[in-house]
Amino acid sequence: MKIVGIAGSLRPAAHVGRLLEAVARELPVSADFTVWEGLGEIPPFTDGPLPGPAGEFCDLLSGADGLLITAPEHSVLPVQLLHALEWASRPGAGAVLLGKPVAVVTACVRPHEAMWAQTALRRPLGVAGAVVYGADLSASPALRQFDAAGRLADPVARDRLGAVMEALCSRARTHSREVVPGKAALESTTGKMLETLSGRVPDRLSLDRVSGTAPVALQGKTQAAVPVMMPEKAVERIPV
Repeated sequence: MKIVGIAGSLRPAAHVGRLLEAVARELPVSADFTVWEGLGEIPPFTDGPLPGPAGEFCDLLSGADGLLITAPEHSVLPVQLLHALEWASRPGAGAVLLGKPVAVVTACVRPHEAMWAQTALRRPLGVAGAVVYGADLSASPALRQFDAAGRLADPVARDRLGAVMEALCSRARTHSREVVPGKAALESTTGKMLETLSGRVPDRLSLDRVSGTAPVALQGKTQAAVPVMMPEKAVERIPV
């Protein structure tokens, strides 16, 4: 089981970097965990061919069974992270997130900032066909966030995080047992596969049509689905 991790910050020694390390400690020892550190090199999303950094990112995701993202408050969320997820959502990138589990863990002082950060990241992930699980953790400067071993010090936060990691790993194990074609094969067959689903290749994918509805767990609540516009069809629904 291979999991890729991204710390959603460009600042050295950022809090979400330490958070990513703490979250990774909640993964089973059998997990092959790799941190991707090329976020600062990702260019804005365009309609052209995949640039080198985006291609490397998509290649890494193509061999992974799941993705783990730690994100700061929405007000300081790096735009490069959104660009990277937009590149990964392209059919030409090999559908590298289609059906894969993604855990988005935010650590924010203000709850509304966590909600906005989760919403901003779920949109490109939903477009890419990922199955998203979310967890919001407190980041109060008055609290000690990590213990001497680098794990989350708050037992309540660890329990909340543990549920999300369990869901991520459970689906990742299922994915690792499936026969998944390589990126080159996906690039040549994705168009035909989607054409079979809808009669033409849509600009965006819906989880309802491709991999089934998977409601996101956010602070113990099931979130409602929201509409996403699709070509030649009024509304499709994806989980948020």
